Amino acid sequence: MNVGIYVRVSTEEQRDFGYSIDAQIREINEYCEKRNLRIIDTYNDAGHSAKDLNRPEMERMIKDIKNGKINCVISMKVDRLTREGYDGQWFLKFCKDYDCALIFLQENYDVTTPEGEMSYGLSLLFGQKERRLISQITTNALEEAIKQRKYRNRPPMGYIKNEEKKLEIDTLESEIVKEIFELYANGTSNFAAYSLA
Repeated sequence: MNVGIYVRVSTEEQRDFGYSIDAQIREINEYCEKRNLRIIDTYNDAGHSAKDLNRPEMERMIKDIKNGKINCVISMKVDRLTREGYDGQWFLKFCKDYDCALIFLQENYDVTTPEGEMSYGLSLLFGQKERRLISQITTNALEEAIKQRKYRNRPPMGYIKNEEKKLEIDTLESEIVKEIFELYANGTSNFAAYSLA
């Protein structure tokens, strides 16, 4: 078998759960070594969401399956591939059409059997539900921060964040911002030569 290792972790998962790309690769490498499976390539979509299949390494892996470069994809779990039911079913059919095996180390079922296909479908549903819950929680947290006048991003020029993550005017930078607006109001619109020093 010519194996393609697929690993992924979104920035949110890295922040919230500390998932490690290195740990995924190491565990899959050990699995392949014990079974004498030949690893052809590793597809690493670190930092990309699983909301769809439009990821650079996923797209490259799909091409490699089509071209016969690999005939087995190994990943830790289904949700590393996708957290969207439709995309997951499409990918399963695609792999069947090109005689490419799918192995998930943390989900022990054979997708070539009816029971395995059902378990795969359930994993997709749970992954999709989790993605939507995380999205809702993130939206709610952002809305609550706005209500409390807390600023989560880097403050705009002229402001600083205090200990409560609320914006306060930065006296030095605010003078520069005022001067920029005054220059613009007086007809100076080209600031290329303007120095903040």
